[in-house]
Amino acid sequence: MSIETKERIIKLLKEGKSSRSVAQDVGCSQTAVSKTWTKYKQHGKVVKGKHTGRPRKTSKRQDRKLKAICLENRKFNVCNRTVRNRLKEVGFTYRKAKRKPSLTPKQTKTRLQWAKERQSWTVDDWMKVIRFEIHH
Repeated sequence: MSIETKERIIKLLKEGKSSRSVAQDVGCSQTAVSKTWTKYKQHGKVVKGKHTGRPRKTSKRQDRKLKAICLENRKFNVCNRTVRNRLKEVGFTYRKAKRKPSLTPKQTKTRLQWAKERQSWTVDDWMKVIRFEIHH
């Protein structure tokens, strides 16, 4: 739900409208209205929702550039398969990262112990390790 919608819900509730009428007016469930109101009362402001799902691969600037390229020539109407084929032809390939196995509990414990032992090391301590590695 957008911030604007949440702000509208708060405004309507402050005006004394019922959560049912606000839900109908805004086009969401009564539960959503109730949760928005509860979070507003807790924080004193409209709270931005958590981002769920996969993070975006492109920035807003890249999205605008892509849109501009697409709008440049509207007659250029091709399906996404064609776009993928052309990108493949010029050297772009799709590869899914191989799933790496998770650390075992023993590995996690050993790593943590190693890090804790070196937590207070100074730059000079680390330089000794690096110098040792370089000279051998």
